[in-house]
Amino acid sequence: MDDFMKNAINPGRDPIERQMIISEAIWELLKEKTGLTDEDLVKKVREIDLRDGVLDGRVKPEPPVACPKCNKKMKKGSSTCIYCGHIIPADVFSR
Repeated sequence: MDDFMKNAINPGRDPIERQMIISEAIWELLKEKTGLTDEDLVKKVREIDLRDGVLDGRVKPEPPVACPKCNKKMKKGSSTCIYCGHIIPADVFSR
């Protein structure tokens, strides 16, 4: 990423505020390019929130994943099994 991009998204500032600005920019681009509405976004947010059965603004953390090679529980957020070394592609939305 060049200096222009780094300065444009203010990486040194409050990370939550930065994430809010990036999310808002992504949403505005999606609306412009696809015709989606704010109502569509609200419906999707509620759908995701309800995946754990509770409309509370939170998503239940996922349980640890078992290594597909040795079947032992992997450390949360790890893409390499500490027991057998098997590499698993990371899921960008894992919690």
